[in-house]
Amino acid sequence: MSELISKHAGRSDFERQLLATASALVLVGYIASASVAKAEDTDRPTVWIELGGQMEAVQGNSAPFVAPFMTAISPTPDVYSNSIFLANQRPAKLAFGAEGSLSFQPEGSNWIFSANLRFGRSQTNRHMHKQGPIATDIPYPSYPTFIRYFYAAPFADGKGSNDESHSILDFSAGRDVGIGVVGANGTSVISAGVRIAQFSSSSNVNAMGRPQINLFPSIGFRGVMTFHNYTMVAHAARSFRGIGPSLSWNASAAILGNKDEGELSLDWGFDGAVLFGRQKAKVDHTTQAYHLPTPAAARYPWYQYRYYAKTYEHPHQVTRSRSVAVPNLGGFAGFSVKYPNVKFSVGYRADFFFGAIDAGIDERRAKNLGFSGPFATISIGLGG
Repeated sequence: MSELISKHAGRSDFERQLLATASALVLVGYIASASVAKAEDTDRPTVWIELGGQMEAVQGNSAPFVAPFMTAISPTPDVYSNSIFLANQRPAKLAFGAEGSLSFQPEGSNWIFSANLRFGRSQTNRHMHKQGPIATDIPYPSYPTFIRYFYAAPFADGKGSNDESHSILDFSAGRDVGIGVVGANGTSVISAGVRIAQFSSSSNVNAMGRPQINLFPSIGFRGVMTFHNYTMVAHAARSFRGIGPSLSWNASAAILGNKDEGELSLDWGFDGAVLFGRQKAKVDHTTQAYHLPTPAAARYPWYQYRYYAKTYEHPHQVTRSRSVAVPNLGGFAGFSVKYPNVKFSVGYRADFFFGAIDAGIDERRAKNLGFSGPFATISIGLGG
């Protein structure tokens, strides 16, 4: 009996030793793996600073100013045309800007906290002038070679300037969900936060025109002609400022290379927001018409202005302001070359803000505002 007890006791001691040894090995392996993971995590930068620039096409500019005299028929349509007045009001095709962001990912965490600012601006100044030949009097019957000039000609002259700026500021907190569809070295970050946007634009127009000149036979030494001169001065200032919640998904998948020696990645992302803010528009324009009636003596310029008569003046001014909710959708796609502490990225991005701008003249007209174009950035990692 004692021998049997001894055998069982020895067997139990052996099992306990075996269990203890296995436990020790598991513990050592866990500590080793944790140390390796911690070392790898320590090698990862905790702060990324990104700087870049973009070139964007702006969609959704304000409507042009159009007065009745801009479409008047002239004996020289190639000189006097409403296209002259509209062409000088065209805004810039492209806006250029800069962007910067700061992101922070604590050691041992999948959470990423970031702030991003984008800014863009465009400006234009145009002046277009076209003029026909100076009008001449009908020759005297007794002096067929005698021609008298009236120092007046049909013309169209337009000046226009546009200034547009936009800025978008984002604060977000996201987590790398690691859904596995982007590969071992890929990332998939879902973020929520706050977006602040500000859009503003202003335009100025100065238009003058003399559509045509009507000549009549000379009476003695007096030349007879009539014409109308028209002018328009206009200004518009529009803006939107809003803030609201945002949601985004940014992903990256490695294509070539490795993270130690450098890798090429495919990047893409989508974002959306709803901005609550104030939409404003201030518009004023004045159209005037002057008439040089017959039988004004028009041989000399000072006679012309002496007989000028104002036929009408139409001033108009309106200020509109209202609270609006503006949906926003956007996305990007591109490529990046990433090293442990440096990253270069290029791509194409688009953002659309629905009903953001009041583009009307005399009445409100909500219009979508969009920005789309290529961008390039460089990122530097710090810490770790």
